[in-house]
Amino acid sequence: MKFTLVKDVKHDSLMRPLLGGLLLFIFLFLTADIFLKNDHIGLTPTTLSQTLFGNEEEFIEPASEHFLLELMHSDIFFMMMTLLTLSAVYARLCQNNTLRLVNINVTMIAALLAILFLPLAYYLSAHFILPYIAAFYLWHLMALMMTLASLFYLFVPQKSDLN
Repeated sequence: MKFTLVKDVKHDSLMRPLLGGLLLFIFLFLTADIFLKNDHIGLTPTTLSQTLFGNEEEFIEPASEHFLLELMHSDIFFMMMTLLTLSAVYARLCQNNTLRLVNINVTMIAALLAILFLPLAYYLSAHFILPYIAAFYLWHLMALMMTLASLFYLFVPQKSDLN
């Protein structure tokens, strides 16, 4: 996390390519996570409902509590690592305070809601399936946008850099 100590990250010959690589891997991780979740549990109301509750007509067993807890455990860890690192980079590179504050907070809140809505759907009601899917896509899309914006701020000269 040396980039939090370097004053001018954009012009540091060591930190700029390192942050570029980090952001590239975060982008790839977020993209792969969408495809992985779609394959494992489904990201449509029908497929997610079948995963959580099963389907007797198609001989699909419901997900076990062990599966759900393991999924939540890994999601919490990877969300924390990804979002805290991405937020630290984005906060250093984004010059607009309001935009920075809104984007980081919306992304974090959506990720926390996704963690909350999946077990609520499993244990309480299928009504939480759509909110889970919406929160999942919202935090992923916001994180992808923050990643691309950070890459833009890192590698494209801004007006303030030219002065």
